[in-house]
Amino acid sequence: MRGFFNEKLQIAGIASDSKWNEFKVNTLLQNSKQKQPSINAYLGARYSRSADSIIDIAKEIIENNTDAADRLEKIFHGYGHKSVGDMADLFVCVENIPMITAMKIFYLNSVIAGQERSTRYQDFKEPKFIRISEEVCKEKKIREEYDKIILKQMNDYTRLLEMTKKALKKYYKISEDEKSVLQARSFDVARYLLPMGLQTSMGAVMSARNWSELISYLSAGDSVVDNEVGNLLLNLLGKSDIEIPGYIREADGLIRHTDANYCRKESTKEVLEYIKKDLSSQREYISEGCEKRSCTISYNSNTIDTLLTHYELLLNPLGSSNELEYDENDSKNLGKILFKNHCHHNLLGNIAQSGAIKIEGMSSLGTLKDLNRHRSMERFVPLFHDEIDIDNELNRDSKDCFFLCNYLEIEELKELRAEYMNVLCGTYDSIKQWREVSQEFMDEELSREYTKYLLPHAHSTRYCFYASFDDLQYTINLRVKPGGHIAYRELVYSWLELLNDMDCIWSSLLESIPEPDIHSREQFLDRS
Repeated sequence: MRGFFNEKLQIAGIASDSKWNEFKVNTLLQNSKQKQPSINAYLGARYSRSADSIIDIAKEIIENNTDAADRLEKIFHGYGHKSVGDMADLFVCVENIPMITAMKIFYLNSVIAGQERSTRYQDFKEPKFIRISEEVCKEKKIREEYDKIILKQMNDYTRLLEMTKKALKKYYKISEDEKSVLQARSFDVARYLLPMGLQTSMGAVMSARNWSELISYLSAGDSVVDNEVGNLLLNLLGKSDIEIPGYIREADGLIRHTDANYCRKESTKEVLEYIKKDLSSQREYISEGCEKRSCTISYNSNTIDTLLTHYELLLNPLGSSNELEYDENDSKNLGKILFKNHCHHNLLGNIAQSGAIKIEGMSSLGTLKDLNRHRSMERFVPLFHDEIDIDNELNRDSKDCFFLCNYLEIEELKELRAEYMNVLCGTYDSIKQWREVSQEFMDEELSREYTKYLLPHAHSTRYCFYASFDDLQYTINLRVKPGGHIAYRELVYSWLELLNDMDCIWSSLLESIPEPDIHSREQFLDRS
């Protein structure tokens, strides 16, 4: 890997020198002359043990030329790394990673502020995507077939995007001065064809504590991409043998406990082995046809049921034939597994998240990409976990593996819908065949990882969200209004309808919010 520092822009970065990827991590510095985040953290730590104003404390530190980073090292034992590390924010951009990796980073971190490149503004004429290196798979035919599937998806995207523009223009009677709206909505429909292995970039602001935990988690994962990104982040933000002249690492003393943490992997492995003995087979999957019809909402009353359901969904992502039954003895045995592996230093993560109101269903990855940003919600998505049984995820007819954009439900667009159905069914047939053959030439973990990169944005997968009353009213008010993607507008509106069925307290909100209408020209044009 190689580092660089631009003093004028106050940006430092490290790029991978591997031949199979173009990963880069950059950090936007607050002050390239000093460790400002470390100073902020030290000021906060001193503030908690003083009766003085922050002004007096800061003045004392400056007048005495105190080395904040050095002092932080000495007071860790008194304050604990996490409370101090939470006060040092770092702005980092991770570039040229697979789209599903960016989704996973947002998914794993509930305390994160960030943005990802929108597919609307990318040039896909010469698409860049994550490749399979010879070190990962020596069999040339496997690598070539993988590339062929992705390039096929990109050709489908380019061809159907033009067809979609023409069809939407005709149906909604789009004039010349409304072309920009047409372009955006056409991208919204065609993006369902884009594979998750396409390169994207994202920027995020998190505390030193959260970056440390992310590095530790990525380093312990099965994914070669996760491992590489974790290593780049560590060398950019933490103590490193890679010297970057002029770059002062802002909080290297706070990037700690970054060794690969295998606690989640170990506990998940043990729990799955335990529940397999009583787990029924995966039920036959029957597609509901669209995202909103697959959704259910309930009050979540049993945290342990929720936890075990999450583990079960890693084995049977489409659901089990019968509910998993467990007794008091099972609970004790599972508790021994979990508390052996986890404590206040080693959390279970998303698999143990739950909340007052449970929203569960099947959704396209494209819709989840948008809803995943509501990080006040607790979220569990089996596909984002290494331990998911990817074969059971794909164990359904190809036509049931995906959702299409809601605009394609319009009767006048049925021929266009048929074309989308045709190309996506072909894509899934190829993905399933590649998955089967690739296992003969690649490690199971690698075959599973690269299968995920082949999945299109249209891919239908399980989600379990948990929210408070306030989380839901915020999300509904924000996401149902015209201007956003029609898919999440319709899905979130269905949440509201189901909530109203549960309790009439939601009736006032339901009456005040216009229902998304795929036939409405006014809503189609509304970008507010």
